[in-house]
Parts: sequence; structure tokens; C-alpha cells
Amino acid sequence: MNNAELIAEAPRLFAIVQENAEGGWVAAWGLEFGSGSAEVTGPEGGSGLRISTTSAERALWYFAIDKSARARLVWVEGEVVPEGQSVT
Repeated sequence: MNNAELIAEAPRLFAIVQENAEGGWVAAWGLEFGSGSAEVTGPEGGSGLRISTTSAERALWYFAIDKSARARLVWVEGEVVPEGQSVT
């Protein structure tokens, strides 16, 4: 599998960020899969928050219910190690 194939198949990482007059914070991290599903967990991981839904946009909807803070979706782009290199 080459890098282009791997990137095309990889889930996309996203954050749900909430903001109010005092500042902003990461409310959740998620992965969106090409199969029409997304998995979301709280910023610390663990069992406190877990959402399975159809997309990152749908996950955002759950956080937009809280009217005390504005919620937004942020796609996180990562760096790929060039082909032929490995991390040990």
C-alpha cells in the first residue's frame, strides 16, 4: 500500500471546539470514516463521553444543543512520514 492509497482510506481526525465569552476549549475528538460513520470521545478519552453517529457534522449537532457555548467543527490535518522512512 502506498501513501496515496493509505491517505485515501484513512479516517479523518476532527475536533469539536466550544467557545464562550471567556475562551474556547476542545469538547471532543473524533474520527470520521469513509463508510458513513463517525466515532467521538471526550478530550481526555476514557469512558466519560462516547458518541457513534453518521458524520462529523452530525456529531457537531450534539454539542450545538448547549446554548451557553458556540460549537464548531475543526478538521485536523496531520503530517505523513515520507515513504521509505519509518518511526521507531
